[in-house]
Amino acid sequence: MFLKSSTAIPVVIDTDNAFGMPVRDLDDGIALIISLVSEQIDVKAVVASACNCRAHEAACNTLHLLTQFGCTNIPVGLGAEIPLSGDREPHHQYLDTKATGKDIAYWRSAPEIPAQDVAQLRFGADVLIDTVRANPHEIVVVALGSFTNIALALQKAPDIAPLIKEIVHMGGSFEPQEGELAFEWDTGDIPQEIWETTLRFNTWYDKQATAIVLQSSVPVRFITANVTSHFYLRQAHMQELHAAARGALGEYVMRTIQPWVEWSIAERKLVGAHMHDPLTIISLLEESVCTYRCIDADVCGFIAGYELFPQKEESLWKTPANKVVPKVKVAVNVQTARAEQLLCNLLLRAVVLESKP
Repeated sequence: MFLKSSTAIPVVIDTDNAFGMPVRDLDDGIALIISLVSEQIDVKAVVASACNCRAHEAACNTLHLLTQFGCTNIPVGLGAEIPLSGDREPHHQYLDTKATGKDIAYWRSAPEIPAQDVAQLRFGADVLIDTVRANPHEIVVVALGSFTNIALALQKAPDIAPLIKEIVHMGGSFEPQEGELAFEWDTGDIPQEIWETTLRFNTWYDKQATAIVLQSSVPVRFITANVTSHFYLRQAHMQELHAAARGALGEYVMRTIQPWVEWSIAERKLVGAHMHDPLTIISLLEESVCTYRCIDADVCGFIAGYELFPQKEESLWKTPANKVVPKVKVAVNVQTARAEQLLCNLLLRAVVLESKP
């Protein structure tokens, strides 16, 4: 295990980790890597969720990654495959098809992920419940996928709600005010109908679960696509990492990351690879890297098919008298250069490890 500071933040990471899977975002895996090597983050457990991939795939990927970093003592829970609301199988079938197309050539030299039997893993919601109860008022739940597993945990054990210090979620978007970042997303590889009906980032994957979490009284902070869409792992970062990498672990990390960066630049015409989830971890390490605004979360309107964060307060859905409109801390700006340097520094720490700690 890596040495952790006495002030390290204890976290449970709920992640749809597709690290190493062709043509699927790998930033969940990078978020986990930088959490493992950071002295300021203490990963108490990982819950594999369905979103960017299926839950059992995320569990397999996570177990393999933890093994590479010598962190096999961290409990991994297998999350729910089916969301509380909506049919997400078309989303996964779309990703399956995409991963067998022409773009697979970018991954021809990437390491393979060995198959593992994850059926015997504990249920993800139970892992979350037990970890929170064992660390009352300390755990930050980092939600890098949908809210499904967290909602299931809150339904099964409502007593944990006041015991969770905070939920920090990568997801959501909002209409910016003057001086705030706009959501920039122009990726021709994603058809519009897929974007509208199945993707829409993690918050929309399971809308009922999102509503349960936001109405639970647990403090929730959103690291939105408005800020994450401006945050990249760039080619210059990759050159620095390649120059420093050594040993089998460094080779594994670089061979897994390189295809996604190359693909993002060549096929999506981006300046690098989007690093949505790592920014969520970095916001814990240095809170001032993002600036925030408290916004009303229009849960009732969201369930009805409207935006979660409407631009104007008068646009809020008529909320029943017995329901509270939760106010959510929403990231509206990011110090991009500072955040990218922090990311690169943590990845440098990862790729110079010559053996498992």
